[in-house]
Amino acid sequence: MLKRMLAYAISRGIIFNNPAAAIEARYIAQATSRDVALTAEEIGILLRGIYTSNMNRRHKLALHLLIICMVRKSELIEATWSEVNFNALEWRIPGERMKMDNPHIVPLSKQALTMFEELKFLAGDSPYVFPSRNDHRRPISKTTLNCAVRTLDLNVRDFVIHDFRRTASTLLHEQGYNSDWVEKCLAHKIGGVRGVYNHAEYLNQRRKMLQSWADFVDAQIEEGRKVVIGKFGKAYEING
Repeated sequence: MLKRMLAYAISRGIIFNNPAAAIEARYIAQATSRDVALTAEEIGILLRGIYTSNMNRRHKLALHLLIICMVRKSELIEATWSEVNFNALEWRIPGERMKMDNPHIVPLSKQALTMFEELKFLAGDSPYVFPSRNDHRRPISKTTLNCAVRTLDLNVRDFVIHDFRRTASTLLHEQGYNSDWVEKCLAHKIGGVRGVYNHAEYLNQRRKMLQSWADFVDAQIEEGRKVVIGKFGKAYEING
């Protein structure tokens, strides 16, 4: 309970350090990365819980973007506006920010574009998409989204944020999408001889796939719920 209270305070910008974080792995983090892929139903439960919570609005959008853009947490929270091309509907992450040191292009779905537009307004004059509350010249802390997630009390399996990528990969493969397209979205290096000769970006294919994926995620959020349309896109609330 104490850890949840402190995590909530961090997510609201009331405090900036969680002294209970050191015991997180022992008492809360039952799940470890590389072993959880959420179901479609769990995605809906998670995002409905996020949007109906008191979590900071930017953090809500960040968690949603992590799911539909399939990027790593560090790639998102350290993003700058110079990387986002609203006209081309692309987010170009430079190689120095990527795990494999190769530049990565993220085609933006309609949903992702709408979220980035709202985030641009919320960021003010900061060069960062997710500026720190204390210093707009710096991005939010690497632990901010983890703390925000821990404030939620949801009926889903224990998970870590990195599991969002595995979730997307699993469900897209189940829907029959080309493995190379999925791996390229994850910015994974294709192994073996195929990896040596295959330098395709599959940009058009990935654009269509990521739009389909964002639509699929929306469908999970909306099932049995009232959808409220706002100037920035969608917010969700439970039917009374």
